Amino acid sequence: MTLSVPLRLDPELAAISVMIPEFDLLDDLPEARRIEDELAAQGRNPLDGIVIDDIRIQRRDGARLRVRTYRPPSSRALPAILYIHGGAFMLGSVATEDERCEFYARDANCVVIALDYRLAPEHPFPAAFDDCADVLDWIYREAGSLGIDPRRIAIGGNSAGGALAASTALAARAIDRPPLVHQLLVNPVLDCRSRTPSIARFTETPVWTGAHNVLMWERYLGAAAGSADHRASPSLADDLAGLPSASFWIAEFDPLRDEDYDYALRLMAAGVQVDLTQYAGTIHGFDGYRMTGVGRRAMRDQIRVLRRVFQG
Repeated sequence: MTLSVPLRLDPELAAISVMIPEFDLLDDLPEARRIEDELAAQGRNPLDGIVIDDIRIQRRDGARLRVRTYRPPSSRALPAILYIHGGAFMLGSVATEDERCEFYARDANCVVIALDYRLAPEHPFPAAFDDCADVLDWIYREAGSLGIDPRRIAIGGNSAGGALAASTALAARAIDRPPLVHQLLVNPVLDCRSRTPSIARFTETPVWTGAHNVLMWERYLGAAAGSADHRASPSLADDLAGLPSASFWIAEFDPLRDEDYDYALRLMAAGVQVDLTQYAGTIHGFDGYRMTGVGRRAMRDQIRVLRRVFQG
């Protein structure tokens, strides 16, 4: 691949980047979904001792929604995180982040909940947001039966899942329940306007480009493109006060980089506690490549933050 902008990639990521398949999100979405599911299955390496349950819950429209829980051995109420997978709002499933969720459950000693939210373009905004909000409400309602401490619930997500996590956290401020304790945002999508310098600069980066980003928003928003609000694009929220603490895990060479910095700065200005880490030489989704040193380090860092917020 010839890049118009020289990238000083982490050597291990540079070696992997040439093998990353191209996803045709415009003309062959079924094949892109097949590849995504195949890659997730190939990388599956179950951890011992984690109890996994699939549950069907009721959505607000009466249909059923699949939820997966991951739990370490424990007889007491544990903290929990609702973790939302990425995939440009168009790819992935409840199984996409199995390995990550197991690591969180084991090493942060918490219950992890994932969900099969509806995908665009068949189900444009606000379907995915509604699904995430419904699952969070279900977690609070069923905390006792799930063995969860309702005073220690966090939310997180990567890429498009980061957008859904941040928008669900915004909505949760108005819910008469214990507040969320943290937002864990990994390379999050946050701004549908796609107008930052990093969007314009990173036009040929591995995995994700500015053009991918524009297409993603077009397909996710559909007819709502002219009237999107913070439920789709968290950066459109006028008021960020009262949100839970947030941690950002940012790649250096990612079109999303600058919108993540913008949102983090706005959170800080609103009095929200923020941790932010940018990893040198990395690309979008880098922490998913846990065969690399930087991928393993990012996972350890995320778990360390989860342990801290759950103990606080």
